[in-house]
Amino acid sequence: MMPVTIGQICNAVGNTLFTAAGMVRLENYDQLTEGINAGDTPLLQVYWQSLVMDPDDETDRFSFQGGIRQKLFTIYADVHSRQRGHLAEDNQALTDNVDALLDVLEQQNVKPYFGLDEIQAFKVSSAVRAQFPYAGVTTMGARIILDILVF
Repeated sequence: MMPVTIGQICNAVGNTLFTAAGMVRLENYDQLTEGINAGDTPLLQVYWQSLVMDPDDETDRFSFQGGIRQKLFTIYADVHSRQRGHLAEDNQALTDNVDALLDVLEQQNVKPYFGLDEIQAFKVSSAVRAQFPYAGVTTMGARIILDILVF
């Protein structure tokens, strides 16, 4: 079996989350743009942030896994709900977008998670409201941080 790539993980997560109600545009890791047009929101950007990988220490526990290394990827899913303008309206739009994304995440309760066989487990390690300064424009948004376990 070929090892899964970071790009495949990002695409699987992005394509799945993009099914959330109300999403207008998806930018996966290799499609990120330099700016955000108001008509492109709510915009979802999905990209890799970090990796933790099991060491090759060949302990008895490693032997029982059959020499398979586990990789824990941290994937960011940033939703830009709308350009900042009116706080209450911005926050309402954001809350609706995050609720829709959470609905999709809750549907990922059986394998293959995000439609990718290599993903063995995942968790939402954090979801925070944010105002993103992006190419001279501030958008109201949220960052959903996913930990994706692959082996």
